[in-house]
Amino acid sequence: VYLQAVQAALAARRGAIVLVPEIALTPQTVRRFRARFGEKVAVLHSGQRPATRHDQWWRLKAGHARVCVGPRSAVFAPLANIGLIVIDEEHEASFKHEGDPRYDARAVAEHRAEAHDALLLLGSATPRPETVHRVRRLRLPERIDSRPLPPVTLLDMRGAHRPLHPETRAALADLRRSGGKGIVLLNRRGWSNFLSCRSCGRVWMCPNCEVALVLHRPGYVSCHHCGHREPVPARCPHCRCSTVARHGTGTERLEHELQEALGGGDFEVVRLDADAASPAGRERALERFSAAPAGLLVGTQMVAKGHDFPEVTLGVVLDADQTLRFPDFRAEERTFSLITQLAGRAGRGERGGRVLVQTLAPAARAIQYAARHDSERFLADELRRRQALDYPPYASLIRIVCAAHQPNAGAAAAAWLRARLEPPDATVLGPAPLFALRGRARRQLLVKARDRAAAIAAVGAVVQALAREREIVRGVSVSVDVDPV
Repeated sequence: VYLQAVQAALAARRGAIVLVPEIALTPQTVRRFRARFGEKVAVLHSGQRPATRHDQWWRLKAGHARVCVGPRSAVFAPLANIGLIVIDEEHEASFKHEGDPRYDARAVAEHRAEAHDALLLLGSATPRPETVHRVRRLRLPERIDSRPLPPVTLLDMRGAHRPLHPETRAALADLRRSGGKGIVLLNRRGWSNFLSCRSCGRVWMCPNCEVALVLHRPGYVSCHHCGHREPVPARCPHCRCSTVARHGTGTERLEHELQEALGGGDFEVVRLDADAASPAGRERALERFSAAPAGLLVGTQMVAKGHDFPEVTLGVVLDADQTLRFPDFRAEERTFSLITQLAGRAGRGERGGRVLVQTLAPAARAIQYAARHDSERFLADELRRRQALDYPPYASLIRIVCAAHQPNAGAAAAAWLRARLEPPDATVLGPAPLFALRGRARRQLLVKARDRAAAIAAVGAVVQALAREREIVRGVSVSVDVDPV
């Protein structure tokens, strides 16, 4: 569909931008487009050398290339006459840039498409409820060659004492014997979730952030927020006891255990997560798995993002309900999407496939809908729930975070804002505490507004007024995020 749409844009003497959610997916997409359009295709992403990026930018600017492929930053490609913008896997949160300046590539694409009178094409097997609510939808209910979606089996892990269900272990052993390929998703990095002292109960925490340190195999614990790292302790510094316990399993430990149980010979076990490699290293990991005659791709949610491996016949999701435990109104959407996307990686070839989902909550709504491949009913239920609770797309969200090294300073600034913030037709929640991050205590205000423009104006005016209050704002950073993801 994307190739045909780009062909139509080029035939009309117009250009096209194709956005993918991850840099690691860019080469795979580029190969497809260059096979069809040759040197008309340019690539832009932040992982390029400056000289390469400059060359690609000028090729687009001069009109020598008329198709740009890349992650979110490619939405700013200097094409003069845009006829088409494609956003593949539009549900992915990675299209939102969280640094300054904040932007959502999907919103930028919408504005650029409107300015150029171009077609905006959003693609996803699990579209966001916001997108379904406001964008005209075309359905492709069948896979290529009418191949069936893989059956999904839910495995109840309540009462289990090992990370892998017996049926999962049997399926992996069968895969090894048959020389097939599979993908195992565990959305948790590291070796173990956290360390604790069996004697006094102390948990090793980050000194800068109010989160537990994660154990990694090379012998250190680290914070996945600020990067703090320290060696694994031999004894508890509080009670001097040497019984330090390791809790939980991450992708690093899972890779090691699967390598020991199944690896060797022609069977590769490849890990793909943020700890394993740089963006270029992730590309090499995907190429290694693709080239292997048989094996497993093990990793976090990266393994479910748009990869096309026709040989994959088995998909496994571990701790599928983990995302349901997040304090986020999108928790069910993320859970449904993760399972559905992983299921979409299995059975794409002639051999078919199946998916195993390990969960402590087999009756959860999102997990049940995902097991039945029923996106229509899930989206309908999710939209009804959000309408009742005034969440997007029925209201806009604006998040204001006050952070300071002195806890009282951030709290005082948040209280000052709350006392003066009265946007029309809106509800203001908070201030509520967030966990400390990089040594800064944080307080959050959340605005739920039906009148988006009026709320943005009201928040902007109050934040600017706070900036003039030197005594209150000293040492405090204030961030405003419209449409947080």
